[in-house]
Amino acid sequence: MFESNFPMDRRSLPYVSYWNAMKKIAARYSEGEQHAMFHDTAARVYRI
Repeated sequence: MFESNFPMDRRSLPYVSYWNAMKKIAARYSEGEQHAMFHDTAARVYRI
């Protein structure tokens, strides 16, 4: 599961830069694993 501290981190880097870095890190994983990282795990943990 990815996390961020936005908007507080806005002073250190733009959101687009952060998001692009997370996409590059996740690129080596399958589509299902990426979906789990960006959505499913948080939905399950936070019950949303």
